[in-house]
Amino acid sequence: MSETPQTPQASRPLTVLLDGDPAAPQQARLGAALTQRGHRVIVLDAPKIIRQMKDEFGATAEPMSSLPRWLGPLRNRDLHNKARQARVDVVHINFILPHREVWTLPGAPACVATAWGSDLNREVFARSSKHEASVHRLLQGAHAVTADSQPLLRKAAASMGANPAPRELVFWGVDLQAFDRSKVQDATVQLREQLGIAPEERVLLSPRQPAPHYHIDRIVRAFALSEWHKDGVLVIKQHGKVNEGEYLGVVLGLAKNAGVKDRVRLAPRMPYEQLPALYAMAEAAVSLPEADGVPSTFLELMAVQVPVICWNLAAYGGVIKNGERGGLTVPKGDQGALIDTINRLRAEPELGRQLGRAGEVWARENADWTACVDKWLDLYHQAIAAHASGEH
Repeated sequence: MSETPQTPQASRPLTVLLDGDPAAPQQARLGAALTQRGHRVIVLDAPKIIRQMKDEFGATAEPMSSLPRWLGPLRNRDLHNKARQARVDVVHINFILPHREVWTLPGAPACVATAWGSDLNREVFARSSKHEASVHRLLQGAHAVTADSQPLLRKAAASMGANPAPRELVFWGVDLQAFDRSKVQDATVQLREQLGIAPEERVLLSPRQPAPHYHIDRIVRAFALSEWHKDGVLVIKQHGKVNEGEYLGVVLGLAKNAGVKDRVRLAPRMPYEQLPALYAMAEAAVSLPEADGVPSTFLELMAVQVPVICWNLAAYGGVIKNGERGGLTVPKGDQGALIDTINRLRAEPELGRQLGRAGEVWARENADWTACVDKWLDLYHQAIAAHASGEH
C-alpha cells in the first residue's frame, strides 16, 4: 500500500466513537489499534468491548451510554449532545441496525458505516421492510461506506442511491506479527496437550461460531463419514456467545450418535493472542456459513499456512483460489463433495502445505492489519471533510 503524505489536519489525533455489535471481537481489535496510534476511542453501549480492549490488548477506551431505544427523538437528541460534548470527530458503525440511523440525522458527527453480511444478505437474514428501509437510509446518509468483500460492497453501493460518499473494500485483516507460524510452535505443543491431542493425531479445525447458520453440524457429520477421524480429531472453537451451549449440545449429540464423540475436542474461547497457536495446530480448517464476507478467521488461517475447506461463496472470490491458494472450495450444500475434500487433504498432506504456503504469501501482501487500519483512518478523514463541507 502506497503511503499518502499526511496533512497537519490528517495527522492530528481523532476522537472516534464506535457503535456496533457489543460483543464482536472486531470492535475490540479496531478500538485497540486506534488507541495504540494515539487516537481517542469512545465505545457506545458495549462494556464488554471496553473490557476486551483492556484485557487482551492493553488499550483503554471511554464508555458512552444511550437512553432506551423506545424514547426515539429524545434518545437521538441526547446522543447528539453527548457526541458534541465529547467532541467526537467521526462515528464508525459496525453492524447496521435501525437505531444506528441516529448518526445520519442532522446534528450528528461524520459517519462511516461498515456493512456486514447480516446487514445485506437478505436471502439468509430475513428483515422486515421497515428494517431494510432504515438500512437504506443509513447507507444513503453515511459519509463513507466499507465492506469486507466485493459482493457485500456492491450490495452496499446499490443501497447508497445518489450518495457520492467513498465506498471501499477493507478487510478485517490479520496481525502478521502475531500470526506467524514460526513463532508459535511451543505454544501449539502446549495447547495440544491441554486439549488432550496426541502429537501424532491430525487436527481438523472448525473455527467459526457454533451457531446454526455456520453449519457446525454438517462439519461433524462430514468428519464422521470421512477417513479423518481414524487418525485425527476435530477441534471445535468456542466463541463464548449467548446460546452457544444449546447448539453445541446438539452438535455433540450428533457426534455421539455417529460414534466419533471421543474424536471431538472443544477449544475454549481464547484471547486474541492465543489464536495463532490454536490455528497453527490444525492441518486444515472447515468453514461452512450460509453467507459470508471475507472473515478475519480465513486471513489468520492463511497467515499461519492452514488451508481452508469452504463452500464456494461469491464473497471468497479473489481470496481463496480453489486448489491453488488458501484452500479448497466445494459446491454449497454438497455434503458428498465436502467429505471427499476432507479425505483429499488427509490423503495429500503436501497439497495442504502448498495451499497454506500460497495463502500466507497472499495474506501478507493483501491483508496486513496495519494497512487495513490505515484505510479506515483515511476514510475517517474523508468523511470528516465531507461532513464539514455539507456534502450530501
